Amino acid sequence: DNVSQENPSVGTDEKRRVTMKKIVTTKLWAVLLLTGLFLAVYPKDAKAAGYLSAVQDLKQADATVNSIALEWSPSENATEYRVYYKESGSSADYVLCGSTNETRFVISNLKDGTEYYVQVKASDGTKESIGRTLYDAVTFPAKVDGLHQKRWYYFIHSLDIGWDYKSGVSGYEISLCNSKGKVLQKKEVGAASSTSCNNVKDSVYTVEARAYTVFQNQKHYSATSSINCIPQARISKLKISGKKISLSWKKVDGATGYKIYASTKKYKGYKLIKTLGKKSGKYTITKLKGKKINPKKTYYVYVETICKKGKKKGSSGALYYWSTKGGYGHLPG
Repeated sequence: DNVSQENPSVGTDEKRRVTMKKIVTTKLWAVLLLTGLFLAVYPKDAKAAGYLSAVQDLKQADATVNSIALEWSPSENATEYRVYYKESGSSADYVLCGSTNETRFVISNLKDGTEYYVQVKASDGTKESIGRTLYDAVTFPAKVDGLHQKRWYYFIHSLDIGWDYKSGVSGYEISLCNSKGKVLQKKEVGAASSTSCNNVKDSVYTVEARAYTVFQNQKHYSATSSINCIPQARISKLKISGKKISLSWKKVDGATGYKIYASTKKYKGYKLIKTLGKKSGKYTITKLKGKKINPKKTYYVYVETICKKGKKKGSSGALYYWSTKGGYGHLPG
């Protein structure tokens, strides 16, 4: 007897196909719904929806000692561009310096040799885009400010020179010249605020310095600044005898005079005793602060070198003192 039997898996497969169809249909409707929402927020006509893109390709196109020229690619739907700036490393807020409907702008009245952060924002008249920022815009240096003699260590024949640091300067060119203007040493220094000249003699030198900034693979130099660097006169003899102190010193080539100072204390209380001309190389001290020299006391003495060339007048300052009991030491400062 042949009896046909129903296959139970047929109904189950049909149910699975129906269920999957419903799932796919539901997902398709979800996708269409989300697409509709996206188009509602970001329609093809972006301008009608007020979409505003940030500027692209912001770069520094040029510079002077007090200005920076900027360029960028246009922003979609922008009616103008607003330019902001501040000095590099500053925690202050950006300052609005102007606006333009072009894709080029020049920021003026800036400090020379200085690095700036600059920021450009697109605007449609009612709102701004996010800012595009350039972190290394620079002005060219005009001169080296604050050039000065820091220390002259004549026992090791070394001269330290310093100047004011500028954030936009790439480096410095330093020349050491003799009294006749001949360049004896020349060196390049990186983005620093000091350097040393070695193998110097007891002579007045002229130090010339100019700064430069590298922009678009070219060095842009400042004007040259110069100072006279003057060594302290070196005491060769200091002796106390009776009620007087006799001293002599080595004359400094290029000096125009000398100042003698003395004190009864090592590190303070020095009083100017006498100012002498360039031909002088010795002197006798008989009084200090109106009092006669006491042979039982210890006195400390130094000689400062003076140099006046044209309108430039300077002095060596004092790094060393000498004692009537023998020896010498460093003065503070």
